Amino acid sequence: MTDVWQLAEAVSLRPEAFGGMAFHRERGVTLEVDTEAYQFLCTCLAPRPLPSPDHLAAHLVPQLVRLGFLCPAEIGAGQEQSAPTGQGQALPLPAGDGFTLSAPETVHLAITARCNLACPGCYVPRSSAGPELTTAELRGLIDQWAKMRVFQLAVGGGEPLLRDDLFDVLAYARRRGIVPNLTTNGTLLTPEIVHLLEEAGVGRVNVSVNGPAANRDGDERTVTALQALHLLLSSSLAVGVNLLVTPALLTSLPHVLSRLHALGVRQVTMLRPKPGCDASWYATHRLRRPDLIHLRRVMDTWQGTLHLEVDSALVCLMGDVRPGLLRRRAAHGCAAGRRICTVWPDGRVTPCSFLPQLNAGNAREIPFTLIWRDGQGWEELRDPSALPGGHCEGCPVSHLCGGARCLAWHERGNLNAGDAECPRFDYSTGFPRKEVHP
Repeated sequence: MTDVWQLAEAVSLRPEAFGGMAFHRERGVTLEVDTEAYQFLCTCLAPRPLPSPDHLAAHLVPQLVRLGFLCPAEIGAGQEQSAPTGQGQALPLPAGDGFTLSAPETVHLAITARCNLACPGCYVPRSSAGPELTTAELRGLIDQWAKMRVFQLAVGGGEPLLRDDLFDVLAYARRRGIVPNLTTNGTLLTPEIVHLLEEAGVGRVNVSVNGPAANRDGDERTVTALQALHLLLSSSLAVGVNLLVTPALLTSLPHVLSRLHALGVRQVTMLRPKPGCDASWYATHRLRRPDLIHLRRVMDTWQGTLHLEVDSALVCLMGDVRPGLLRRRAAHGCAAGRRICTVWPDGRVTPCSFLPQLNAGNAREIPFTLIWRDGQGWEELRDPSALPGGHCEGCPVSHLCGGARCLAWHERGNLNAGDAECPRFDYSTGFPRKEVHP
């Protein structure tokens, strides 16, 4: 093993109250480390020798090399053997408190409210409250996010491919060091568009698959989604599927996963239905406790064959996992207003896509840095002592789950009401879980 290492060019650093964060732009991996480990990463901005074996870094290096964050290097004649303070400390940032980050890890950008479909469970109103952000305004926002060291941009809609300037916006984000990802319904994808997405430097394209139609061979949307996935899987792009799991889909979920696997899909994110624009749709299609237990059992069967992820509203399915392991898997529960936020087509900034009523300001009128720093109306989301009560009380992983805040707000008018449908079960037997060992 070489004795000289350097931070990979694709890695971005950002200080935080707990130490700092390192993001690998090519792999889409974020590491959170303590102060000592972060300082070591900062010294690796230039080639440096491996420290003595008893040094913390000597234990970190093999893991960082395996993840691609460090690469071998050489120290030339007369070259300094230690790096300057590094990008991690060169730019003053809001300190954060360790619970709320100094800047979003990911900004969710609803780039348009327009869509060529009319899915009843969609959270995006059919039209914006005001004119859509212009190309110049979006570039200005991206400049602000780059200075804050936002790592990723999750671009969706509506259907983002309806924006004529989409590829320009995506490419500009990549040039500014932010990884742009795209969520689409897939209906507008063509070989030419896939090529443009490759040229724009998109990190990952997620195709949304919604409802029981995912299991109907003749359904037009199913055929279109499969065709879109085939196009994407033939490209150099990373590809994933966002699968909205309704009770109707749950009964045939193994077959749906089998179809996706046979097509070549490897990354699937399970989404839980949430309150959107149609309250009656949510009331009919919400997942109840038995549904969640069934979902966990299906996931246990398929995890490994597919790489399955869950959205934050399904972290409750990890209630039997040791807290330490959950931390290593970067489980943060509801990250709304603390680690992520949503920017709507007209510039409004809310903690997530499902809490549109908590508007902290409009990025057209207020610098984004101030909106994020002040988080007006987001105080409960950002209060580390305001853990959900009720069903969450006494749960050893409640601080890593926190319930689904948008569901609590919708059903009880209280962000900290907890998740009434949380199983808190031993998923292998279906009986209540007695204890979880740390």
